[in-house]
Amino acid sequence: MEKKNSRKKSGKKHRGRFIWIIIVLLIVVAAAGIMIYLWQENSENRKSQPHIVTESQLKEIINVSELSTFTAVYNGVAQVMNEEKPEKTDYYVSYEARVDVGIDFGKIGIDKDDEEKIIRLTIPEVDITDVVVDIASLDYIFLNDKANAVSVSQEAYKACEEDVKNESAGQEAIFELAEQNAENIVTALVRPVVEPLGYTIEIE
Repeated sequence: MEKKNSRKKSGKKHRGRFIWIIIVLLIVVAAAGIMIYLWQENSENRKSQPHIVTESQLKEIINVSELSTFTAVYNGVAQVMNEEKPEKTDYYVSYEARVDVGIDFGKIGIDKDDEEKIIRLTIPEVDITDVVVDIASLDYIFLNDKANAVSVSQEAYKACEEDVKNESAGQEAIFELAEQNAENIVTALVRPVVEPLGYTIEIE
């Protein structure tokens, strides 16, 4: 009888320990679940909280210095005059050149209106940013044989650069396309940052 009673008592003790272990495990699991839930809630709150974007941050985003926003390939003919007799032509030289047109992105004006939720961007004047004459494309027609000297290619190259700059300056379509491309690039850089915050973009 004593052995049976001791076995019963021992069984009750084991069952009691087993129940306590289950209770402790349930408490740990519940606590872990609560912690995970709170962490997820805080994470969602952090995501939903609006970020503040300053004008200096926007400048950093679009400050890529000078950038070509349009490139034109140019075929032209430069006229080179005689230095001693400026009214006479020494030779003509045909050439191929690449003309890059763009803006200085560092000069873009930014005005942030927090009340109306508007970002106003002022695009600077479009200008020629680079001219590259293909020296291998130079082809000459000499009217003065004396001009056909060793140094003619260097002189002709400078004349072609000047010619393409002058010719390009009168092509309004090139500058209009470059300006439109500049506006598109700036908008594409700024929009992903400001639109989630409820701002609209205006280009001036």
